[in-house]
Amino acid sequence: MGQIADAAPVEESGQPAAPWEQVAGRVADYLRALGVTDPVHLERLGLRIRERFEARVGRAKLEDPVEAAIEVTYALLDRWLSAELGIVGDRDALFTARAAVLSGAVPGWAARFAGVSEESCAAAIRAAGVQALPADAPLTMVPNTIELFWRRVGRAIAAGLRRLIGLLPGDAAADPHQGPPR
Repeated sequence: MGQIADAAPVEESGQPAAPWEQVAGRVADYLRALGVTDPVHLERLGLRIRERFEARVGRAKLEDPVEAAIEVTYALLDRWLSAELGIVGDRDALFTARAAVLSGAVPGWAARFAGVSEESCAAAIRAAGVQALPADAPLTMVPNTIELFWRRVGRAIAAGLRRLIGLLPGDAAADPHQGPPR
């Protein structure tokens, strides 16, 4: 893109816009893509995301403010899901809950996420969640010998040489690797 499109937004005073003003529209678009469409929900979540985003900006310089805002949004969603469902340290349960919510299978989740609704969505989230993998089923493995390529090739070459010089594979007197004659 050209230099104008890539430049940071500038306020009327000529000063660069604050980081939140650079990303607020993108965060709102992202929330809409996640399924948050009500303007009240967008406003409430936008305020909560802005607080966390500005705290993050205050701690360290950001490479990409939009990426940082999206990360803050996901962290807020994960924190809400963990609190709503009582998930502590179970990443699979958190991923399952996030997939259930973002798939659109849980009506009203955005209101609860935005803090507008007092009605819990935990039962609906659990009902919509599907475990991606079956439970672990440890199996015993039968030991299997490994035959290395060069040993097999070496035996084939040795057998070829023995045939070449006239030793028959069944001749026990000529083949030292075979046992005594029967």
